[in-house]
Amino acid sequence: MFPRNTVRTALDQDEFRLVYQPIVTLDTGDVVGFEALARWAHPTRGEISPADFIPAFERTGAIAAFGEWVVRCAMTEAAVWHRRARELNQPLYLSVNVSGYELQQFAYSEALVTICVDCQHRCQDLRVEVIESFFDLDRQEVRANLETFRRKEVFVMVDDYGTGASDVHRLIELAADAIKLDISMIADIETNAERRRYLEKLSAIARRAGLEVLVEGVERESQLAILLALGYQLGQGFLFSPAVPAAEVGTLLHH
Repeated sequence: MFPRNTVRTALDQDEFRLVYQPIVTLDTGDVVGFEALARWAHPTRGEISPADFIPAFERTGAIAAFGEWVVRCAMTEAAVWHRRARELNQPLYLSVNVSGYELQQFAYSEALVTICVDCQHRCQDLRVEVIESFFDLDRQEVRANLETFRRKEVFVMVDDYGTGASDVHRLIELAADAIKLDISMIADIETNAERRRYLEKLSAIARRAGLEVLVEGVERESQLAILLALGYQLGQGFLFSPAVPAAEVGTLLHH
C-alpha cells in the first residue's frame, strides 16, 4: 500500500516509462502492432509491478492523470513508427490499457479522441484494452464511451478474457471489436484436451462473428503450433519478443 500522494508525486517527477511489446501474426511473425506497458522505477524500492501501482492510482483518484500521461507519451513515441509503417503500406496499431475507472467516467472517450488529435495520431490506429472484470456493460457511461469509440473507429479489446464471466456474444453486441485471451487460457494446451476443445469452439464463434482474437503469453513453439491449428491468427509473448524500450521498436519493425 502506497501513501496517498506517492504515485502522483512519482508521476510528476517522471519516474515512469513505457515499454512496448509487439503483436504479431502467428503464421508469419510479422509485427502488426505494439502494446504500451508502463514501468515504475522507484528510487528506493526498484521496479514496481503495474499490478501494484495501477490500483494505487485508482485508489487515490489519480488514474485519469496517469492514463493521460500514458496515452500522450505512447502516441508521441509511436509517431515515427507509424510514419514509417505508412510509407511501407504496413498496418501498425498502438494498443493502450484503459482502467475500468476511466471507462466509467463521463466523456472519457471524447477526451481520448482529443489527445489523438493533439498528437496527430489517427483514431483508427489506436486500440484500447479494458480488463474483462472491469468491463461493466450495464453502466450508461461505459456504453456511451463505447459508442463514441465505435463512431471514431477506435478499436476496443477486452483484455484478460477467460478470467471473468462475460459472454462473447454480449461483447460483440455492445461494441467490443476483439478479445485478448488471458495467458492462463493457453498455459497447458499441449496436455489439456478439454481446453483445446474450448479454444477451438471459441475460435469458430469469433470468426463467424467477425470478432478478432489475440492470444497473450505465447512462450513455446508447441503452443504456437496448436494455436495455428485451431485457427488463431494474432498473438504476443516471449516466443516472439519481450517488451522493449521505444528506441528498440524500429529494429523489430524491420524483421
